[in-house]
Amino acid sequence: MKQFVFLAALALLTVLAGCSFLYSDPAAESEAIVDLTEVEREEEHHWRMPEFEAVNQDGETVTNEDLKGSKTLVKTIFTRCPTVCMTMTPNMVQVQQAMDEEGIEGVNIVSFTVDPDFDTPERLEDYAESYGAHFDNWQLLTGYDPEFLQDDLAPALFTRVEPVENDIVHPTRFYLFDEEGDVIRFYRGEQGFDLEAITADLKYLQR
Repeated sequence: MKQFVFLAALALLTVLAGCSFLYSDPAAESEAIVDLTEVEREEEHHWRMPEFEAVNQDGETVTNEDLKGSKTLVKTIFTRCPTVCMTMTPNMVQVQQAMDEEGIEGVNIVSFTVDPDFDTPERLEDYAESYGAHFDNWQLLTGYDPEFLQDDLAPALFTRVEPVENDIVHPTRFYLFDEEGDVIRFYRGEQGFDLEAITADLKYLQR
């Protein structure tokens, strides 16, 4: 009888270990995730969604108000990016596919182009489709002044957006905003990308 109880307890521990993300926050265990829920937001824009008005890949107007009420996973891209976007965008497509497979709801994906003068809605649509993305929960935004990127979006993400020769410096992280518009996570989107950890974290946050 004692042996049976011991084996049952061992089996339970194994199950719990395999489902640990349901009980403990994966952000505490993965280098691919940084938890910003307790970060000090000293200035108005830091780690907060800025006000904006943009146009998505369907030519529809989108504002920051439209994103409230759902979590939003933000990344920056541009369609003629010669470097990091060719890794980041497929990685985000993997995240979208994992969300579909795991039934993770209430998280929208938004990509801000850092090249709005070139990236039309049509170009953004073709770009996303070429990587296998779908638009059920993913919007790619353009139609704002370039100054918005440096004056509003970059400070919100605590980073920089800067044109250089034949390229544009922009962040390689994926930023997760909560329902109120505060950044609560960032995930590595290029080097150190960890699909399993990100999926587990999004599932944990859905509880």
